[in-house]
Amino acid sequence: MKKIITLIAIMFFALVSFAQTAKVEGDKDLLKANLAKKEVIFVMPSEITSETIDKSAQYYTDYFTVEYSDETKVAKILLISDAESDRRVIMRFLLSSGVRTIQFDGNDYTIMEFYSNFLE
Repeated sequence: MKKIITLIAIMFFALVSFAQTAKVEGDKDLLKANLAKKEVIFVMPSEITSETIDKSAQYYTDYFTVEYSDETKVAKILLISDAESDRRVIMRFLLSSGVRTIQFDGNDYTIMEFYSNFLE
């Protein structure tokens, strides 16, 4: 029984360590101002490379472009239009890049929670 509990605990911590968190700096007002300029800026997890970003971004060029710096890990998403569908596609881009949660304004949100609360 002790071995089973230890194994479950190890698996849980391994899964949690693979969950990658992106960060949106600033507050709600800054995010709204950036959205008015049709841009969203994410600080990506350190494990993500420019190849990962380029590979994921190539599928969404009808909705936005991505300017990414591998040194600073900053991904600047420039929306083509201000349509809600374009903002929704950002979530698919993040998922395909390996991001699972977003840290914003002192809290961690799942991707869908972040979209529902701040981008919708």
